[in-house]
Amino acid sequence: MPGISRAPAMRFCFLATAVGFLVYATAANPADKTVHDQVNGFSLTFPEGWINESLTDEEIRLSVKSADLNCMVSASIYIPSAQGSQSDTRKFMEGWSMHNWKRTIGSSFSTADFSNDRLARFPDGYPVRLADVDFTVRRESTTFYGHSRFAFSVRGARYGYVNCNVMAQSAEQVTQMWGPLADQAERVVSSFVLDTP
Repeated sequence: MPGISRAPAMRFCFLATAVGFLVYATAANPADKTVHDQVNGFSLTFPEGWINESLTDEEIRLSVKSADLNCMVSASIYIPSAQGSQSDTRKFMEGWSMHNWKRTIGSSFSTADFSNDRLARFPDGYPVRLADVDFTVRRESTTFYGHSRFAFSVRGARYGYVNCNVMAQSAEQVTQMWGPLADQAERVVSSFVLDTP
């Protein structure tokens, strides 16, 4: 996408950490915790008992996890003066399409099938896009399967996303894992807010 540095900003640290995502367990507290990263310009709310992981990818600004659900935030600078950039980012977000998901996010996976694209709003009414993706990630001779819920927006001089996902060694395992976690993923993803310009 013009104005957005896609390498490595639109890449995720799935390949480097896929195995680690499959084997961690912790109990979640029903209370919520909100992190407001003023430097990178975003907020995210998640259960108090989740683990705040050390960052291994310079483009990931926050990485939190429960027993099976992993949520990562990336936020960076949007360059409106770059050739082909959208001057009206509000209109751009409102007109977002599956093609945009595939081009901007899908290239980070080995395969990616997007669904449930929908428009939501930040608290002040600014648009944000949400979608689900069934994906695979190949690492050497192993294929990992996963499901993610995303929120993505471009707002003023910033863009960012949150991605809450589960991963397993088969699509069937992913489906079983996602069912009881879907509402929690939706709650965390829906709490993502980019700061106002």
